[in-house]
Amino acid sequence: MTKINNNILSLFAATTIALASFSAFAECDGFYIAGRAGYAKYEIEDDRSGVSQNVSDYVVDKKRFIASGALGYRYEHFRAEFEYVWRDRNSGAIADFADAKFKSQSYMFVVYYDFFPYSWFTPFVNAGIGWTDHSLTINNKVATREKMDATNFTWSLGAGISAKITNRWNLDVGYRYYDMGSLDMYNGDTSVTDQEVYVGLRYVL
Repeated sequence: MTKINNNILSLFAATTIALASFSAFAECDGFYIAGRAGYAKYEIEDDRSGVSQNVSDYVVDKKRFIASGALGYRYEHFRAEFEYVWRDRNSGAIADFADAKFKSQSYMFVVYYDFFPYSWFTPFVNAGIGWTDHSLTINNKVATREKMDATNFTWSLGAGISAKITNRWNLDVGYRYYDMGSLDMYNGDTSVTDQEVYVGLRYVL
């Protein structure tokens, strides 16, 4: 009887280990969370001279740190997620008597296509829509303080490559281009775009 019980326990243990191993190596779809960090650079399409051009050159058109968090869902080749993107503030002197600060944050819905979703490495492409909150503040030591805010429709396109660390963990390296609408700067609207390079981690829940 003891031998039978030992055999049953051994069989149970072997089955448990086998199921655990299968679960560990099974491909995972479902909800995931993601975090990303990198650097980006704004560009303003403004060829005019004067203070507005100085803002573009010394404040807006600079590299800066970005970080984002996302909640998404993965199913085979496709991923869809809601993402919040925070960008570090840019600041700089635009004249002997004035300085400026510029910042933005985006709220995006992004769709991804993974070409080889369950392989060790897969290239991907993505496209997103959402909105961006801009804030440009100019401190004039001679005159007054000016603040220009805008909330604009934003679209993005990107591509990258993903490496599978485990079946739940993925490492992403990617590039994204953003069109963030325009800012009303003195003599007219100026178009704001953004290019970002990032590294990120995803975990399937």
